[in-house]
Amino acid sequence: MMRNLQSSIAAKIAAFLLFLLFLAAALGGIVSILYVADEGYYSGTYSFFSSRKCSSITYSYSAAVFYDYLSLSLKQNPSAEDSFNLKQYQTEFAKENTNFFFTVTDESGKVILTNYAEQDFGTQKTYNIDPDGTQYGKAYIVNAYVKDPITAKDDYYAPYQLSLTLYSMRYSTIAITVLSAILSVLLFAFLMYSAGHRKGREGIVLNAADRIPFDLYAFGISVAGICSFFICSNIWNRADGIVVAIITCTLAVILSFLSITLCMTFSARVKAGKWWHNTVIYIVLKGIICLLLNLPLLLKTILIFASYILINGFLVILLMHSGAEILLLGFLFNMAVLSGLCFIVLQLNRLKLGGEKIAAGDYSCKIDAEKLFWDIKKHAETLNNIRLGMSKAVEERLKSERLKTELITNVSHDIKTPLTSIVSYVDLLKRESIKNENALKYIDVLDRQSAKLKKLTEDLVEASKASTGNISVKCGRMDVVEFLNQSVGEYAEHFAAGQLEVVVHTPQDETAIMADGRLMWRVFDNLLDNICKYSLPNTRVYFDIENIGGAVIITLKNISRVPLNITADELLERFMRGDNARTTEGSGLGLSIAKSLTELQMGSFDLFVDGDLFKVHVKFKRLENHKVSTLSRT
Repeated sequence: MMRNLQSSIAAKIAAFLLFLLFLAAALGGIVSILYVADEGYYSGTYSFFSSRKCSSITYSYSAAVFYDYLSLSLKQNPSAEDSFNLKQYQTEFAKENTNFFFTVTDESGKVILTNYAEQDFGTQKTYNIDPDGTQYGKAYIVNAYVKDPITAKDDYYAPYQLSLTLYSMRYSTIAITVLSAILSVLLFAFLMYSAGHRKGREGIVLNAADRIPFDLYAFGISVAGICSFFICSNIWNRADGIVVAIITCTLAVILSFLSITLCMTFSARVKAGKWWHNTVIYIVLKGIICLLLNLPLLLKTILIFASYILINGFLVILLMHSGAEILLLGFLFNMAVLSGLCFIVLQLNRLKLGGEKIAAGDYSCKIDAEKLFWDIKKHAETLNNIRLGMSKAVEERLKSERLKTELITNVSHDIKTPLTSIVSYVDLLKRESIKNENALKYIDVLDRQSAKLKKLTEDLVEASKASTGNISVKCGRMDVVEFLNQSVGEYAEHFAAGQLEVVVHTPQDETAIMADGRLMWRVFDNLLDNICKYSLPNTRVYFDIENIGGAVIITLKNISRVPLNITADELLERFMRGDNARTTEGSGLGLSIAKSLTELQMGSFDLFVDGDLFKVHVKFKRLENHKVSTLSRT
């Protein structure tokens, strides 16, 4: 049913006519309700005799009596015209012809003129119209009375009858107005709903009117409305009332029809999608934008700035010959330019933020180029392409690192099996009673080299796991002072063998961090082993624990036995040793493993080289803050 109605031309015409009817009823009802409410019809004490209309008519009659009727009655030798006018007033204010009664008294209270004969009245007013007596040489007071009920057909009669009608319909008017408003809204909704639908056609069908540029259509109807207003204004006081009413109603119907068609064509365009494409403003702007997009960026900037200067210059010239409206126009224009600049700056800022994220390594961040315009959009697309290229490069690098790690793990695993056999057979050879001195030397060499190869294999596997994070981490509360003392105690014999003096500087109270004890021992085992291997004999080794802010910093310092002609970053690389001649034991993986294990526990590992001074900072987040410290020496 609804589908047939929305496609029926007859239904649309009927809905349009009914819409106009109910809209007029609703607007008229609103005006009536406002008037009735303003007059106090909804109050329980309303009376026509206390209304403003009644008071206005009463004052008008009183002024006519004072200035005209009284003046004629006071003349000593009236002319024939005066006598005629006096009879006219006597007839007009005769009790059977008027609802207005009056008594004019002088300063002493003497009645000078009256038509009042004790009639019933609804209201009484006293007017001292000329208190200084300048009109007649003495002051007169007009006492006015309005008859109740109003029966004579004078100026009171029509307003009185209208007030009775409005008063009797004061509540029904509200119901009629609400109902008319609801029906007009429903009919308007139906007209908007049916716009664009045609009988026997699927989807939205645009007619010839719908293909007119919308802003041109709206401008034409606005011009028609303005012209209609001026036409009505010019003929309002120059033509007969009936002619004015006919012309006004005709123009109102035409404008209503045009307004409804404007709303319906807008509804149909919106349903069809991208309604703004069929506007003169969009077509012109699109042409200008296409032209600007094909120009070099520098030339675009120059042209836009030159246009801005020309428009401002033109506004300044107009301002010299015009009023404040041009100043307001210039202000609005410059505010619009400022808004445009802010819009461009916001787009550049979005581009900047996206570039910073890409530069920081966040290759998943894609700049939304759909919301950007002009060259900014092109630059965003370029950054997105760079992001994709870098993301692919990073993926390839990660893939390569994974292959390296897997290769190291697999090779190390393959080496372990024959290496275990070699170690076992060397151990068996050592248990044999071999008398040949050379054979014993060879077995000793095999024992040392197999142990070294075993240690290298284990370090390779551990370095691979540490760098990839393939190690389980179970952090718990750890007392750093106690841990350091235990670690130094474990290596006491090694320090003594290397002729090293250990100086430990720790806080007196407990200093706690969150760490994995097993991994921390691996870190310090590598560091202490490194110190024992490479420290200069007869020197001191320093171990310091400091509480700085919310962090705990463990510092290890020693003097290298050989010159450190290498940077700290190079020392942290895999298979790199401070002894470039490689005459000492070690795989060169200890520091790299220590750094990876520290970072796995959410700590930081920093290495510093200053001449022959070798210094390591291991930093963790602090759980408790204790400031008292002591110095111990071993």
